[in-house]
Amino acid sequence: MVSLTFFIVSNICPSITGVLVVVAVLGICALLWFKGWPIARAIILILAFLGICVLSFFWGPCLGGPDKWNILMAVATLLAVVVALFLDDIRTLLHFPETDLYVGHDLIDIAHDFDAPINARWVRGRIRNIGDRGVERCRLKLLRVEGHNVPPDAGRVENGFLQWQGGIRDSMRLNPGEYWIFDIGTRRDNQNSSLRLCAHFVRAEQAPLITCDLPAPGIYTLTIAIYGDNIQSTERTVRIRIGEEAADIQFPPNLPV
Repeated sequence: MVSLTFFIVSNICPSITGVLVVVAVLGICALLWFKGWPIARAIILILAFLGICVLSFFWGPCLGGPDKWNILMAVATLLAVVVALFLDDIRTLLHFPETDLYVGHDLIDIAHDFDAPINARWVRGRIRNIGDRGVERCRLKLLRVEGHNVPPDAGRVENGFLQWQGGIRDSMRLNPGEYWIFDIGTRRDNQNSSLRLCAHFVRAEQAPLITCDLPAPGIYTLTIAIYGDNIQSTERTVRIRIGEEAADIQFPPNLPV
């Protein structure tokens, strides 16, 4: 692919200096496209538009065109039609959402358990939109539960949706820079208490949560899927280690299960 690009560019720019300059510009454009802000991507699209017009102006007659200006007007009109037809797709290229999922000890909260007026530690996560376009109808699903001590009934919560903090079960919009907290499970203040994962399959808030008790001590890996109407579904893994003490809840990175 690189050699083919080099061959095409070398035919347009015969000098090695010109070839290197064009390749460097293409590399910078690619870097700015994936790492830059929307204004950078817009500038790249405008430069590409102008580049096509310039090439058609100088190289059109060599390809059998009538004259430079007629070729330029024809190409510019064609590009304008393409932009009008694919305007929504172009906007998607310029502005796109990107999610970041985080689960940590600083998100643990102490409050009444979801099924009894007993204090428990809520294990929670946070999903943030770090892109520059809103995520439509964002929702999270607990796909898999893995570990040495996973109980046989773990399948009850697998493929279930995780609720948002406060018991909200609707799909949510995530604006750029906005975040939402979601519930993973609870652990009561007892010695060797289990971590109770909670998920739901029914959106009605009055419907009971489906639970699964992960015994302590143990190390578990949860696979969480992120969905949205305008994003590609992705999977993230979260590792949780629970000890004998109720407060001993850790989230070790890259720890084998």
